Amino acid sequence: MLYKLTSTYELLLSLGSVEKPVRIEIFQSSDGKKFRAQVWAQNTYNLYPTLMNINEKGDDLHVMHSSDDLNQEITSLILEGPELIRGKELNSEDKVLQYIEERINFFAESLRRE
Repeated sequence: MLYKLTSTYELLLSLGSVEKPVRIEIFQSSDGKKFRAQVWAQNTYNLYPTLMNINEKGDDLHVMHSSDDLNQEITSLILEGPELIRGKELNSEDKVLQYIEERINFFAESLRRE
């Protein structure tokens, strides 16, 4: 079945003193009966290119690196079961968004406990 990206939302997830942007994409089936969702969390990674950071002796120099913000797809971590990954019949996008926000908050709460 074909799905069209109908909406994109972003919320700031507070994890203590850190705020992480979370992107929610809502897709609707071409017949309008089913919805899908994908959820992305933005993380910052320090990247060290291997070959550029090694001298002739093979010592790791750590002189070149970059800090990059990458979006990591976290849909399967957030949602219970595969319904909104494969497509679920719901009567409105608002219900999909409300459910996803609840799951994101539950996920964030579990991270705060750790």
